[in-house]
Amino acid sequence: MIGIGVLGCGYFGAEFARAVREMEGAELVKVYSPGAGAERVSRELGCERAESVQALMEDPRIQAVIVATPNYLHHEHVLMGAEAGKHIFCEKPFSLNVSDAREMVHGCKKAGKVLMVGHIMHFYAGIWELKARIDRGELGRILSMHIQRTGWEKKKAGVSWKKMQAQSGGHLFHHIHELDLLQWMLGVPEEIYGAGGNLGHQGEGFGDEDDVLLLLARFPGGQVASMEYGSGFRTGSHMVRVNGILAGAVIDFQTARIRITGDEGEEIIPLFQDEESEEAIRKLFQRTDGGIAYGSPGERPPQYILTALRKELDLFLQAIRGEAIPEGYGDLFDGTSAIRSVEIAQMGLLSRREGRPVLRGALEG
Repeated sequence: MIGIGVLGCGYFGAEFARAVREMEGAELVKVYSPGAGAERVSRELGCERAESVQALMEDPRIQAVIVATPNYLHHEHVLMGAEAGKHIFCEKPFSLNVSDAREMVHGCKKAGKVLMVGHIMHFYAGIWELKARIDRGELGRILSMHIQRTGWEKKKAGVSWKKMQAQSGGHLFHHIHELDLLQWMLGVPEEIYGAGGNLGHQGEGFGDEDDVLLLLARFPGGQVASMEYGSGFRTGSHMVRVNGILAGAVIDFQTARIRITGDEGEEIIPLFQDEESEEAIRKLFQRTDGGIAYGSPGERPPQYILTALRKELDLFLQAIRGEAIPEGYGDLFDGTSAIRSVEIAQMGLLSRREGRPVLRGALEG
C-alpha cells in the first residue's frame, strides 16, 4: 500500500485526493492547504488534515506527495518533498522558470525518487493517436504549428492568485498544456518573439497578468510556430494546428475532434474515447467563449479531466512500484517535458517584456 499526501486542496488537489481514495494499492493519508479546502476534503473523504506542509512531509506513513499548490509554490514544495524522501507528482506548470525546474528535477534524482509532471493532455486518447501518427511519419516532416487558447474574461468580485502574474506566471504558464504539445511535437525553439501585454483588464476586479500574448517561434530545423494566448480576445478559440508536408491536423477542443487532412481526403479522430468526456467539453464551451476557463475550489472538474487525471495518477503509482514506464511516457518522468515547456513559456514572456527576440540559452545563469 502506497501512502499518499496531497498538498493543495483546491480544484485539482481535491480531485486528486478523491482519486487516491478510490484507487487500489493507494491510501490517502493526509491533506494540507492553509485555507478551508483541507478541512472540506478531510471531512468529505475521512482522511487526516495536516497542520502544516512540514508535518505532511515528515509523516513516515507517506511515501508520495501530490503537489497541487499555487504555481509559485511548486519549487519550494517539490524540493521539500525530495529532501523528505518522498516520490513527487507535481501539477502543471512545473515551475515558473527554467532554473527552478532544473533544480527540482535534480533534487528528486539525487534523492532517488520518482518525479512526474502533470501534463494531462498526454492522456487524451486523440492527442496520443496524433502524436503516434507524427512519429510514424504519416504527416511527413512538420513544417509549422499554430496554437490558439483565447477568450474574454469579465470583472470578478474576488481576484484569484491565478490572475496575478507573479503567482501564476500568467497564461503562458497557467495554460502551459499547448506549449507542452509544442515541445512534444517540435522540440524547443531556438528563437521566440513575443508581443502583447495587459491591454484590456486593468483596475478593480481584474488581476495584473498579460491578457493578450502573440508569439512567433523558429526552430533549429527551420520549422515555425505561432501562438495566441490570453483573456483579452472577444472572439475566443481553443485549437492547435499541425501542418506537415504530407498532411495537416487540427485539434479542435470545442468540438472534441481532431481533423486530419491529406491527399487521400479527410479523417476525423475523436479527442476522447468516451461519450461522457465529449459531452463534458461541449458543455464547457457552452459557458465559455474559448480556452480561458478556471476551476474554483469546491467545484468538480468535468469528466474529460477526471478520466485523464486518473490515468496519469495510475501511471505515477506504477512508476513508484518500480514497474516499467510505457513507451512514450518517459518524458513525463525524466524532466524533459517539465523543463522544455517551462523554457518556452519563459522565453516568450521575457521577449514580450523586453520587446526583442529571445534566443534559447538566454535563460542560462
